[in-house]
Amino acid sequence: MTGPGLRVPTTADAGRWFELFDDAEVMRFIGAGEIRDREYYAGLVQRQRDLAESTGLCLFSVVVDDEVAGFAGIHPWSHPWGPTGSLEAGWRLGRRFWGRGLATAAARAAVELARARGVPQLVSVVQQGNEASAGVARKLGMAVARQHRSPEGASVDEFELLLD
Repeated sequence: MTGPGLRVPTTADAGRWFELFDDAEVMRFIGAGEIRDREYYAGLVQRQRDLAESTGLCLFSVVVDDEVAGFAGIHPWSHPWGPTGSLEAGWRLGRRFWGRGLATAAARAAVELARARGVPQLVSVVQQGNEASAGVARKLGMAVARQHRSPEGASVDEFELLLD
């Protein structure tokens, strides 16, 4: 197995993301845990392609041994609560890719891309109880800066990382 690579998602990756994330356990700590349809991921991929074209950053497809494993990258926090307007480092992998350090390696590569582009600060928003994602954030050097309550009622930690 080689380490993960990052690439701007292709339109075909929308179907792959749907397949990987059509899993209640994968979505357990994302919003209310809802499973999204293919159209949602087609829109997400298009937004990431547009973001990459304008900024060089996005939620990149994580590729392991020529297979899309999920995404990791940098995108604007777009929800009306929490760190609105901040750039978030985010990651999500299909369940069979968990536990191998792939999310950390991919997120670390995305953080370095942000640093190279002069981004001064990143956040990551992680539901309390999601120890795997909190562990990734800590391995990136992030620390909890604030806590929030999501609209669904979940307690959420906002991790922060200064890049300069």
